[in-house]
Amino acid sequence: KLVLSYPVWKGSLSAGAEYSYTSREDVYNVLSVEQLPVAGSDTEISESSVAAFAEYGRSFGGFYAQIGLRYEHLKNEYSDFGVRQDEVCRSYGDWFPSVTLAYPMSKGPQLSLSYRKDIQRPNYYTLSSSILYINKYSYQSGNPYLTPIYTHNLTFNAAYRWANLTFVYERIIDDIVLQSMPYPGSNDPMVTLISSVNCPDDYNRFTINMSARPVIGVWHPMWNVALFLQNYKTETIDGSTITMNHPYLQIQWINDFLFPHDWRLDSRIVFASKGDYMSYRMTKNIWDTSLGLQKDINTKRVGKFTFDLRCYDPFNLQKSGVLVFGPRNFETINPARRLFSFDVTWRFNEADKKYRGTGAGQSQKSRL
Repeated sequence: KLVLSYPVWKGSLSAGAEYSYTSREDVYNVLSVEQLPVAGSDTEISESSVAAFAEYGRSFGGFYAQIGLRYEHLKNEYSDFGVRQDEVCRSYGDWFPSVTLAYPMSKGPQLSLSYRKDIQRPNYYTLSSSILYINKYSYQSGNPYLTPIYTHNLTFNAAYRWANLTFVYERIIDDIVLQSMPYPGSNDPMVTLISSVNCPDDYNRFTINMSARPVIGVWHPMWNVALFLQNYKTETIDGSTITMNHPYLQIQWINDFLFPHDWRLDSRIVFASKGDYMSYRMTKNIWDTSLGLQKDINTKRVGKFTFDLRCYDPFNLQKSGVLVFGPRNFETINPARRLFSFDVTWRFNEADKKYRGTGAGQSQKSRL
């Protein structure tokens, strides 16, 4: 990845290019006692991606404006047991514009309005043709025919000191969702196959997010409230189509206490309501809680050690339920599980941040 910047017309022009190559092999062997047509797989996916981008920004009085354009071209090769699958291999390019207008006030709120087109390519494991065993009634498979998700994103943000308010409108195209169906070739009607598919209809999602991060002595609290509204449409078991538009609410309260001698105490409480998000219908209200104690020891000669003792769900409240509609409805219900963990992290030879780049191929590495 290479980025060059130069002052132009009282502003700054940045331009660059990025190249990445990824190869992933997935071998899955099956020794099954079930009377199901489950076979092993040996798939290899290789992708080469090249991108060019330019961005220009400058101030106009009290306003700051920025405009950018990125072009990405990707070539995908897919083989199964060493045989190239022509109908799955793809080569395509896309343009991604972005525009931002901000009004930074030195003693008042920070306001910004932005638009951007984004792409999210499928994770590599979802592109595999492997069929994985979950239990004797449930199997999960990948889908090599998946195409990327495109999103048109319009965001308004207002910030003042430690408070922030955000409105986000998204138009989501070809979203990737889970779908359940009767297992092909099975004589048992209870056996289900779960796979990822591209949503046949575009849909809208609107998000309101409010957060506050004050500092009160050693106490660093954070409150966050997010409300999600959508009009996602899905097929049901009787062949009809329903609109999943129940509001979905999340409330988060995080407390960090920073004490002398590098001691830290933190607690987390998250409430998630019943509602619809993407293709998932949350059928239970969820309480997610945790409590942790950390201690840093800096030896200077051999590095820095961090000791972390943590308890997840101490009150046994994290009971969840999710319903997925489709040719066959699929519901999961998880009981509460109290969990204790103790982690030790050792950091050494850490480079100065000013010599670090942002790294190339970040989106590709995240897909692995």
